Amino acid sequence: MSSPSQDVETDQVKEPLITARHVEKYLRQHADFLVQHPQVIDSLEIPGKTEGRGLADLQQHMIEKLRNQLSQVTRERDVVISRSHHNKLTQDRTHRAVTALISAKNFEHLIDIISTELPIIMGMDAISIGVEQPGEADVAAPVEGISCLLPGMVDGLIGSGQPAVLRSHIQGDVCLYGTMAPLIQSDALIRLHISSTTPPAMLAFGSQRDDQFEPGQGTELIRFIGSVVENTIRTWLKLPE
Repeated sequence: MSSPSQDVETDQVKEPLITARHVEKYLRQHADFLVQHPQVIDSLEIPGKTEGRGLADLQQHMIEKLRNQLSQVTRERDVVISRSHHNKLTQDRTHRAVTALISAKNFEHLIDIISTELPIIMGMDAISIGVEQPGEADVAAPVEGISCLLPGMVDGLIGSGQPAVLRSHIQGDVCLYGTMAPLIQSDALIRLHISSTTPPAMLAFGSQRDDQFEPGQGTELIRFIGSVVENTIRTWLKLPE
């Protein structure tokens, strides 16, 4: 018959022996352990640079990591600020452009505003309206500030059923930009729905910068300008929607 003390020893569960190798293996498998449990750092003895024996300076490593994280946060902040400033500038330009368009005194004045004032306001090198003409029209010669396009060119350039397209690293189209075409390296083409009685048309924003417009950028604001152009043309020409 066993003694009470022997029964106690038998009932006790021996905990496994944890060695330094076990700890090292666990930390390697859970690299974010100290991030998830930062309070543990306070109880650790951090090796210094002068201790030698190939020991890593954990404190210095943590400082460098924090610096890198701070640099990353700073870069992301700068990107956000830069985009905010750009968006604010674009919005201001859009408001000024709309104000100029609705201040037109007649249809001819409106076309003149689009081709001469709008490029300055929007920071573009050329802005034009292209309208498809039946037959073999001379596409290189603008007519009273409106470029003449061959039938099917609006769908051909923008894409069938698409409201807009952004193009980068291009050679500007002579039919849209005339003598400015060799300088245009990116543009935004906006489909214009002027009236059910008018042929297909587009509004073209051209830039000498090859990255001014790139696929994937938002088109909401320039499409809004396009809708204002549609309505003002329709109003001055007394066209049905």
